[in-house]
Amino acid sequence: MTRPRLARSLLLAALVVLAGCNAFTGDEPTAEETVTPAPVPTDGADYPPGIADNGVVASVVTETHERRMSGANYTFVSQQRVVGDNGTMWVTNRTRQIANDEGAYAGRIDHQVNEFPLGRFAEPIEYWGNESVYASRRVLSERTEFYGWQRTDQTANLTSLPLIERTLAATELSVVDRPDGVRLVGTSLRNPDRLPSPAYLTEPRNVSLTVSVTDEGVIERWRLAYDATLANRTVRVTRDARLTDIGSTTVRRPDWVDQARAEFEERDGE
Repeated sequence: MTRPRLARSLLLAALVVLAGCNAFTGDEPTAEETVTPAPVPTDGADYPPGIADNGVVASVVTETHERRMSGANYTFVSQQRVVGDNGTMWVTNRTRQIANDEGAYAGRIDHQVNEFPLGRFAEPIEYWGNESVYASRRVLSERTEFYGWQRTDQTANLTSLPLIERTLAATELSVVDRPDGVRLVGTSLRNPDRLPSPAYLTEPRNVSLTVSVTDEGVIERWRLAYDATLANRTVRVTRDARLTDIGSTTVRRPDWVDQARAEFEERDGE
């Protein structure tokens, strides 16, 4: 496997679940957040592949993005927030650095849990890998860590593309022209089953989606918001994601990787 393919086929253990994406600025959503109607599509414009005045082909949009980013270094940051009647219930932050020129990637997943009726999430997880090795650690306390290590030539998808493709495919979209690139806006679901929502959240509704796409077809940022039912309660779910440090992201091999390997080899030798 060549390095340019890393962005679309990176090794991923079960710890990374993309059902669902450092924190973003802006007002915190409320359970009563309303949806703004979509602007009228523009006419006669030249759009990136997969985008036209009369519709959006999600697979083409995401494939174009993947092709543009397959040889680039970049950082992906995302946040999922669930807000109930009493305020924010939990926040999940994900950060992922992709260094295609080095054939390496790294990331972190952490949760801020204030209220969750179905149990608590796991402690923060950090991971690092390249085209043949995957290492992870879970920070259980200040002194205790759980390490994982895996050698394999089998790869799984680490990118956010399945997430955004399903989001686009689930939503009725309009096209809004911008000075640079286009913006896709959606305010209704045409296929609710395709919306990437955790299993404990049901009946997604009142959707609001904005996706910023450059003239070259790179998906720079998207924000999805919708109401859902959680244990017979109505909550507001938001998922905000963006690319940063395009062309300047670097990935350093963490010091704890050696400990992860040592613990794996010790267990494997038993």
